[in-house]
Amino acid sequence: MYLVRMRMNDVIGIRYVTAGPIDYCGPSDLQPGLGDYVVVEKDGGEQLGWVVMTPDQVISATIERPLRVIERLASEDDVLAWRSQKERAEEDIGRAQEVAARTDPRVRVATIVFDLSGEHGEMTFTGQENTSYAWLREDMSELLEADVHVELVGDRDRAKGMGPGVMGVCGRELCCTSWMTSFPSVSIRMAKEQGLSPNPSKISGLCGRLLCCLSFEVDAYKELRGDLPKVGKRVTTPSGRAKVLSVDALAQKVRMRLDETGEITEIPADELRQQYGTVVRPEELESAIEEPARAEATSLARNTIAVLEPVTERATDLPLGITPGRRRRRPGAGSSDVPSESRREPAGEKSKRRRRRRSRSGVDGAATTEQGSGVVQQASDASRGEASGSRSTEEQGEAGDPKRRRRGRRGGRRRRGRGAGELGGDDSAGQQDGGSAGE
Repeated sequence: MYLVRMRMNDVIGIRYVTAGPIDYCGPSDLQPGLGDYVVVEKDGGEQLGWVVMTPDQVISATIERPLRVIERLASEDDVLAWRSQKERAEEDIGRAQEVAARTDPRVRVATIVFDLSGEHGEMTFTGQENTSYAWLREDMSELLEADVHVELVGDRDRAKGMGPGVMGVCGRELCCTSWMTSFPSVSIRMAKEQGLSPNPSKISGLCGRLLCCLSFEVDAYKELRGDLPKVGKRVTTPSGRAKVLSVDALAQKVRMRLDETGEITEIPADELRQQYGTVVRPEELESAIEEPARAEATSLARNTIAVLEPVTERATDLPLGITPGRRRRRPGAGSSDVPSESRREPAGEKSKRRRRRRSRSGVDGAATTEQGSGVVQQASDASRGEASGSRSTEEQGEAGDPKRRRRGRRGGRRRRGRGAGELGGDDSAGQQDGGSAGE
């Protein structure tokens, strides 16, 4: 029977089994206290429960289904009937399992609950999903001689239906049968974050699923770990690259193995937190950020900073006629295959050659007077050829010394000007004498 209207300050919470779901009911004209036994009409039968929440403890936002009505406070006969039906249900579980296994061996009977009269019952079981179990209800109703409602549940619900007093792998009573009202979501990642071995036999409960307690302390382990590197992470340290082997969150210690020496070191977590990101860095940070920046700086320095290299080439390795630090000779200025020492000439020889040239030019002029104008022209041409030959020989002698060559070249131009004038004067005198002789 459900209430249509009821004030929220009159709602109380009732539980029918230990650590079971809470059923919200209205007290009607009664005012039961915390822990009182009451009788509630449920699914066509009367169920005995006890008060676990008073009206001042109920949160209206948690109420999701219609409210039931408390029929009466439980009497001594109601409590005796409840205990009797409970013992009957424990005996019938074995018989129901035998009947169900004959038809489908995968069916496992979890719980059987009768009302106070024993005419109505509920049975939960585990089996293959997406399978019709209409035959199970007919067989159970015939076997138990009552109107039985069957429901498919999970493995954890089957472990919860074992009731209080069942011990777990930790040596204590199962959490789901002692105080848990709902099942948390558990994953293998929670076991890894707590440093537990992923061995199923060590992290699984009686239900065959992962232990529910793995989700109890995972947040505390995350807080203790903080920003410490994960197991298997590679980091760079002042001693070289290393790999994180384990992180003991409770003892606050980190064990690492160095790649170069293979030595295993243990660092306190507080000390590693102070150095992490500065002295101790993830290997990915160095490869992704620091190495490209270092390569860019090296390339920039190589392109902008000049590198001075020592000069290994000696002056003797240069071609003949080229002196380090001086300008190259003009092509055709002299023979390059003559050594510089052979081209040098004493200063006194030049003056003697000039005097001989002048005296020779005078003798040639006198000869032209006797032989005529044609002979004079040949003598002047010969004197010019000799003068040009002597000048080329002088230039070849001065090519060995750069300083003398430069002064001789400029001086040679001046001398050539003066020599041409002198020769010209001699030629003209010769021509005048030839003309007078002809006359």
